[in-house]
Amino acid sequence: MKNIPLLYIKIASAILAFVILLTSILLILSACNAGRDLHPYAVYPHDRILPDPCAMNIINPDSELRGLWIATVQNINFPTRSNLSETALKDEIDEILENAASLGFNAIFFQVRPSADALYRSDIFPLSKYVTGEQRFFSEGDFDILEYLLDRAHHKNIRVHAWVNPLRVTAGSVKHPETDISALHPDHPAAKDPSLVRAYADGKLYFDVGIPRVRELVSDGVREIVQRYDVDGIIFDDYFYPYPEYKELGEKKIAIEFDDADTYEKYGGAYDNIGDFRRASVNDMIKRCYDAVKETDPDCLFGVAPFGIWQNDNGTNGGSNSSGLSSYSAIYCDPLAWASGGYVDYIAPQLYWRFSTGSAPYGELATWWNAALDGTGVDLYICHGAYNYETWEDIDLEMTRQIEHARELLCYKGSLLYGYAAIKNNTNGIVDEAKSFFAPDIIYTDTVSNGIAFAVTSHENGSETAKKSIVISGVSDPYYPLSLGTASISRNKNGDFSVHLPLKMGENAFTFKQGDAEYTFNITRK
Repeated sequence: MKNIPLLYIKIASAILAFVILLTSILLILSACNAGRDLHPYAVYPHDRILPDPCAMNIINPDSELRGLWIATVQNINFPTRSNLSETALKDEIDEILENAASLGFNAIFFQVRPSADALYRSDIFPLSKYVTGEQRFFSEGDFDILEYLLDRAHHKNIRVHAWVNPLRVTAGSVKHPETDISALHPDHPAAKDPSLVRAYADGKLYFDVGIPRVRELVSDGVREIVQRYDVDGIIFDDYFYPYPEYKELGEKKIAIEFDDADTYEKYGGAYDNIGDFRRASVNDMIKRCYDAVKETDPDCLFGVAPFGIWQNDNGTNGGSNSSGLSSYSAIYCDPLAWASGGYVDYIAPQLYWRFSTGSAPYGELATWWNAALDGTGVDLYICHGAYNYETWEDIDLEMTRQIEHARELLCYKGSLLYGYAAIKNNTNGIVDEAKSFFAPDIIYTDTVSNGIAFAVTSHENGSETAKKSIVISGVSDPYYPLSLGTASISRNKNGDFSVHLPLKMGENAFTFKQGDAEYTFNITRK
C-alpha cells in the first residue's frame, strides 16, 4: 500500500467533517419543518408546538397579554387610505409591528372584518373597500394582508387575534347613511338575501341576529378564518344590537326601536319578551362561534370585548356601582351568560373611563368584572382607552395606575390598549408610560389552592358599631370562588378581599360561602 500524502489526509478529513455537519443541519431542519406547510408565507405556530428545536425566544403562553387594537374601519389605523400598493401596505404593517414590539406589546388585535367585509382571503365576504376602494372578492394575485401580518408578527413573537365585527353590514352614520343594499357587491351575503338585514336610525345596515341563518353565517365566517390562518384568537367587539338612537317625544327622549318585530313573532315564541329573545339570539351566536373555533383549532382562543357596564346595580340584579348605559338592556349583550355557559375563553370589557369617572368609575368596574368571572375559568383582559390621552386633563399616570390596579385582580391576565394613534404619536407621554408598565416580565399561571382557610380579619365577629356601613376584609383560598349571598366577591391573586357592606339598625348577619363551607359574620349597628 502506497503512503498517502499528509495533505490529502487533511483534505479528506475536512470534507468528511463538512458532510457530517451538513447532514446534521438537514436533519435538524427536517425535524423543525415536519408537518409544516412550506408555503412561502406559511405561519409557524409560536406557542402551540412546545418544545420546538428551532424556536427561540418563544413567548410564554402564560405571560401577561399586552395587546394593541388596530382598527381598519374607515381607515382609522390601517390602511391609512384605500388603494395603497402592496409595498405600501407591507410598510404600514411593518411599522405597526415594529412600534408594538419596541414598547413591549405581545399581541395585536387586528380588525379583519370591520363591516361584513374582509381584510383576508374569503369566499363569504368581499374584500374591504377600506383596502380596495370598492368591494370585490379576493382573486389570484391579490395581496393577502392577514397572511403577511401573521408571518411578520409571529416572527416577532407577537400573537394575532382576528377582530371581527359580527353584525354590522355598513359603517355609515346619521349624517352620512349607508342603508342602500344595492350599493353592496352583488355576491355580498346581504345583497344575495336582503331579508337578513335591517336598517337602523344610526345610518347603518345590520344583520338581524334573531334570524338563525344570520347566526350560521357569522359562525361560518369565523370558521373560515381559523381554517385558513394560524390566528391565535378570534375576538368580537362590543357591537351586537345597535347602540340606541333617540327621538324626542314631548320633553322626553325615547330610544328608536330596531326593526325586528317580525323576527320576534316568527322565532321568539319561547320568550316572554323581545329583550330576552334578543339576548338569547346573541348568546346562541356566541356559542356557535366558540364551537366553530374549537372544532377547527382547539388551541385558538375565542373572546369578546363587551361594553364596560353589564348592568347598573339596582339592589337586586348584581350589577356594578355605575350609572351609565347598560349593555344588557341597551344592546342585549350578556357576557355573564357566555362565561357561565363556558363558550368564551376570555372577556375583555372596554373600561375606557378614569378612576374618577362618576357614572362609570374604572376601579369599581374592574373589580366588578373580576368578581363576576371568578370561578368560571374565563380569563379577564381589560381594555384601556389610550385614545383618551388626547383629551384628558391632569392625566397623572392614569394608564399606569389602571394597569397596576388590574394586575392585583385574581382573574386578570392582560391589558389591551385602544388608540393606536396615541401610541404612535406618544400623546401626552403614553409611550413613556408603556415602556415602564410593560418593562417587567409577568407570568400568570392557573390559580392553585394555597390551603388558606376563609377568615374575616378586619372586624371581630359579633362586634358593634354606630356606622351606617363597614368595610370587611379577609383572606380566602383563591382557587375556590367566594360569594356573599348571591353576589361574587372580588379578590386579588392571593385570595385577599375587601367588601363594602351597608348596615341596617340592629343585628346584621352576612353569610360567606366558599366551596362547601359557610361562614356567618355578625355585626350590630347601634
